[in-house]
Formats: sequence, structure tokens, C-alpha cells
Amino acid sequence: MSWRSNPMARSRWIAQVSLMGGLATLTSTTDSNKPALKQSARYQAMESLTAVFQEGAYVNHVVSQTIQDQAVAPRDQALYTQLVYGTIQYQIPLEALFSHMVKRPKRVKKWLKQVILLSYYQYYYLDAIPEHAIVNEAVRIAKKRGNASLGRFANGVLRNSFRQYPKLESFIEEKAASELEAASLRYSLPSYWVTYFRNRFGEEAEDLMASLNQAPATAIRILDPDRAAAIIRDLEGEGYALEASPINSASYRVTKGNPAKSQAFKQGLITIQDESASLAAQALNVQPGDRVLDACAAPGGKTVQLAQAVGDQGQVYAYDIQAHKLPLIEENLERTGLRNRVQVASQDARHLGQDFASESLDRVLVDAPCSGVGLFRRKPDTRYHKEAADLTALQSIQLAILDEVTPLLKKSGLLTYSTCTITEEENQAVVAAYLDRHPEMALEAVPVKQPALQRAQTAQGCLEILPHYYSSDGFFIANFRKKTEGSD
Repeated sequence: MSWRSNPMARSRWIAQVSLMGGLATLTSTTDSNKPALKQSARYQAMESLTAVFQEGAYVNHVVSQTIQDQAVAPRDQALYTQLVYGTIQYQIPLEALFSHMVKRPKRVKKWLKQVILLSYYQYYYLDAIPEHAIVNEAVRIAKKRGNASLGRFANGVLRNSFRQYPKLESFIEEKAASELEAASLRYSLPSYWVTYFRNRFGEEAEDLMASLNQAPATAIRILDPDRAAAIIRDLEGEGYALEASPINSASYRVTKGNPAKSQAFKQGLITIQDESASLAAQALNVQPGDRVLDACAAPGGKTVQLAQAVGDQGQVYAYDIQAHKLPLIEENLERTGLRNRVQVASQDARHLGQDFASESLDRVLVDAPCSGVGLFRRKPDTRYHKEAADLTALQSIQLAILDEVTPLLKKSGLLTYSTCTITEEENQAVVAAYLDRHPEMALEAVPVKQPALQRAQTAQGCLEILPHYYSSDGFFIANFRKKTEGSD
């Protein structure tokens, strides 16, 4: 049973070692009777990474389930999460080093490989953990998960690696056969993304690629600006540290603490939402009494914004194709006290015409399904699973959704199109194709309320927020106004 079908299913393996020319060759058998181990953050990180790479599990699901199961002590959950995401984020250079240091890397069982990779990650990217602690813990895990021979194997590989390459950059310089390969190793990006970013963004590409490995910021949005000072004071009193967002006056970055555990969050006074994402609903400029469609609504952060704006006399329709995500929307609305303003339902946005009358909506938000390139640092596994061919397929879906919702919009109504990606195919090309297909729509500049956002404003009046601009998620936002009769 896989992690995808049952995140709690975990196979236990007994490793048997045979030495061939000094190489540990591993085989495995399942032993359901093996006693439970007292599992550290690193042990659980190894288990989670094995599930991701061997069974194809989604990393966010695995991490969430592990924490929910309390398999890691609360004090170690932050370290566990960092080890899993960090090892995946730097998969390209770490795997290259592993393949270089082990004679027959493909014969090493997945779980032991992950022990070594997460040890590499700690040594090369986490300065606070000393070498002896990294090696000792890896050996301990290898012995407990397998046997003493595997402990010796892990010890030998790690000590040889750290002795030969005390800095990972020296390995990159030695290993890379070209400048492109060096960049791929340095930024842990597939070479096709390195080439894409350089072609698309020119001199900005290096800063962009470096930013994709920075720790993602946690941001909150305060629902009632008039209470902001008091809410911030209470949060700081609970031990949280905050700094104002440069791009949204209602948003604050949390530099210390988990805001989901705060009283303000529990009381529905704040939402946890990236600053860039919050700008999409803001761009729609919803007015009290409006009827608004949120066509791709999950997990509901933007839905909350729209529900705030319509007031008691308005109505928001929050739809999402994935029915299992609807509870996320409903939970957000219940927590913030806005549930009565929103109708939540599951529907493919490409078929919404059957649920609404023509020209019945004042505003429509299409936060479209996309490649998620702007979220590479927040969802590091996606960088390895998206290619140029995916962009064309996604563009077709995005245009189909826009085609479907356009007739539902009233004349002079506003449509906001947004993505969490930074590819031309899904952003500027979609805008151009949409305008060609819909002469009844006109591109309208997205309002820029914060001076810092001027950097992200395109010549057409759209917003293209690159991750290195403000240390926020990469995002694109475009506004379209439906023309009235006889207007140009």
C-alpha cells in the first residue's frame, strides 16, 4: 500500500549486505514484526524522503501526515520539515555527489540513500550542525533501520565525501562539464529551467534562480485594518515577530513563531496567505453587494478576501474542481465568520456555464491551475516534474476556463486572471490569446497601491511579481473589463 493511497502505511525493511569489491549491495525484505523504533526527526525525514522518491508520494501530504500522527516530537517538527524539504530542494547536487562517491549508486537501497542525502544536506547547507553529529546520527539510523554493516557503509561514504569535498562548490567546479551543468548543480534546477530562465529574464535570471532556494516567508493578512495595531501588539505579546510587507499594507511577514497557533488566527482575525497571492483578490476591486465568482477557489484564502468585500448584501460563489479541498475553503470561512456570504461547490471551471445565467456576475476571479513555477521554493519537488511541454497543455486549460466564464460576466464587469507562475506561455501569451478570442474584453491596468509594486508592473498594466523582487511567491495578475455596448 503506497503513501499516495494511505499516508500512514510504512514498510519496514531489513537490509542484508553482501560486499562486492568493497561495495555494499543491498537487498530488502519486509518484516512486519520488527519492533517500533524511537524515531528522531532525522529518522522520520529518511522515512518521508523514501516515501517520496520510492513510492511517488506527495511531499506535502507525507509531511503533514507525519506531523499529524505525532511521529516527531513537537520540538523537532521544524527540523524534520526543514530536512525533508531541504533535501528535496537540493536534490540535484546532492544526488550528483552521491553518485560520484558510491561505485554502484543504483544498487543502494532507497532508504539508505536518503540517509546519506539528508546528511549531505545538513553538512553543506545547515551550518549549525557539526560534522560529527551528522555522521553519528546517520550511522545510528543505518544500524537501527538495517544492521551494523550498513552503519559502516554510511560512515565511510559520509567521511570520505566530507574529507574530499569540504565545500560543495569545489565538487561542482570539478564535476560540471559545462557552465550550464554548473548552474544546474549550483541552483539545483534541471538544465531546461536554467536555460528557460536565462532566455526569458536575461541578467535577472541569476538572482531569480538563487531566490528559488531561499526559505519561503510566512505571511499573514489582517482582516480588519482598523484593528491592525492591536492585533500586532497581541501577537508580539505572544512572542511572534512581524515585519510589514512592502507590497500589501494589510500583510505582515512572521519572522518568529507559527501564526496558526496564535489566538488571532484561532479567533479569525488573520489569515495565513502569501503577500503576492493576496494581491489577486485585491485587484478584483470587489464592491459591497457584488455577486462574485471565485472559479478555482481552494484553499480559500482569496475567497475570504472576496467574502469580506461583498458585505452582507453580496454573494460569493467559491468553486473548485477538487471536491476533497472544499472543506479547506469552508474551514477558512467558518473561522473568519464569513461562511454565510459564500456558496461553496465542486465543479470543473471549464463547465461553470451550466451553473450560472449569462451576464449574472459582477466580478470573476480565475486563479488558474498552472505550473507553479513561482512556488518552487515553497514546493521544491515541483521543479523536477514540470517541463516545457506541460506549459502548452496548461495554457489550453487556462484559456478554456477564461472562455467559459466570460459570458457569465455583466457588461462593465471585471475579470481578474492570476497564476502562481512566471512563464510567458501561461501569462503574457494567455492574455494575448484571450484578447484575440474575446473582442468584447479589454485589458485594464491592475491598480498599484504600494510604491514598491511599480517594479512588478508590466508595460500592459499587468503585475508580474518575480520571487527575488520582494522575497514573496512568484505571481502574475491581469485585469479585463467587459465592454459596454458600442465601447472600443
